[in-house]
Amino acid sequence: MTTPLPALLVRLADNKYLLGRRFSEWSTAAPALEAAVAAAAMTQDELGHARSLYAALQSAPDGPDAYLNEGRRLQRLGAPILRRPFRHWAEFVAAAGLFDRAMTLVFEAARNCGYEPLRQRAAKILQEEWFHGQYGQGWLRQLAAGPKTRAAMQAAVDQFWQPTADWLATVEAGARAANVLTKNTEALRQAWLDETRAVLSGCGLRAP
Repeated sequence: MTTPLPALLVRLADNKYLLGRRFSEWSTAAPALEAAVAAAAMTQDELGHARSLYAALQSAPDGPDAYLNEGRRLQRLGAPILRRPFRHWAEFVAAAGLFDRAMTLVFEAARNCGYEPLRQRAAKILQEEWFHGQYGQGWLRQLAAGPKTRAAMQAAVDQFWQPTADWLATVEAGARAANVLTKNTEALRQAWLDETRAVLSGCGLRAP
């Protein structure tokens, strides 16, 4: 039976890896040079986070062998919505503003984790994720304000909303009781819902 710490680490690492892969695909396809540069920087951050978390998994107590050799794993425990390329820039923005923000809330809940490698990584990741959050929200407001891009932005929000909420519902898995997270599943999910609804409302978009 997988214990809460390695289960959480592998889920976070796999989603960071997949998010980095998806961001990388827009480093040469973004709608502007500045956006392409940002996509490349965010790619580097996300893949760096994944690499760091995979390293932390190596020393986690009770880590199952199936998780430990990242290069040989046949299946990643990432959200299904991250397993395919983003078809529109608005999907990149929704991933940064909604899904990446949900992951950041989990790292905020891990800042006082009893497992030092995760606690240290959470502090560094949160520093870098501040830019991601600001960037995603900035583009979300920009696309929501454009007559030609508003519908695409709303469609991307609709697409990412439920998968992100569903992913948050699977994260905790006993991690709070094991002194890994300071919030349980429902608290994390509610914090994300409240925050994201406020952001969308401020942009004139609707929360599904």
